[in-house]
Amino acid sequence: MHQTYEGTYFGFVATLDVYGFEINYSQRIISSVWIVNRGPNDNLEENAIRIGWQVFPELYGDSHTHFFTYWTRDSYRTTGCYNMRCPGFQLTLGSKITPGDVISPVSDVDGARQKITIKVSREKSTGDWWIYYGFNSAPTVVGYFPANLFTNLSEKATSILFGGSVLAVDGASTPPMGSGLLPSILSDKAASIEDILLVDEDGKIAPFDVKTIKDETSDLCYAMTPIFGESTSRCLYGGPGGCVVG
Repeated sequence: MHQTYEGTYFGFVATLDVYGFEINYSQRIISSVWIVNRGPNDNLEENAIRIGWQVFPELYGDSHTHFFTYWTRDSYRTTGCYNMRCPGFQLTLGSKITPGDVISPVSDVDGARQKITIKVSREKSTGDWWIYYGFNSAPTVVGYFPANLFTNLSEKATSILFGGSVLAVDGASTPPMGSGLLPSILSDKAASIEDILLVDEDGKIAPFDVKTIKDETSDLCYAMTPIFGESTSRCLYGGPGGCVVG
């Protein structure tokens, strides 16, 4: 993942390639954006919103790719949930998608790319965080996380993260991430996060002109490029997995 340095942030936009894999109940694949305010005590008071796509058989009962949201206000300890499985996320009437819905079709490594564009923006007057989604199109509103869900995030985010994560338990091998291929300057088949932008306090789109920390937990399995591009910010990420046993 890429993570911004600690600062003040009010929103983010990015377009993510979407892929799908057949995996088992011991595995999980996620590509997402995190909007975070860690508060005065990182271990107890992190407020976070997470949005993106995931393959999560244990949660959904299938290996389809799903659009998801997640929230917490106490570092994932006792609050929050995926999608609308607990009170929290407020769906807007007429939204084209509901958190938890299947995304279809998905990208073909050797063919067409399918993309979702995610926009997350804090409403200045209320402190609510609005979520927008577009499938191969400009994002439209899905709903919002009310300010009263949070202790600190209603005022601002202090960090933004974006990238991929995977999980394997019970001795399963780790699944693929992104397209299942490591990023390479010799190939365009790795998953892309592109058109990366910020949203300012007044809700206006701004260039992504901040530095980030790049984190690769196991760079033999998964890797991520630096952010590059002159007219638009972009990075590549992913890998085949299978080299770490959980």
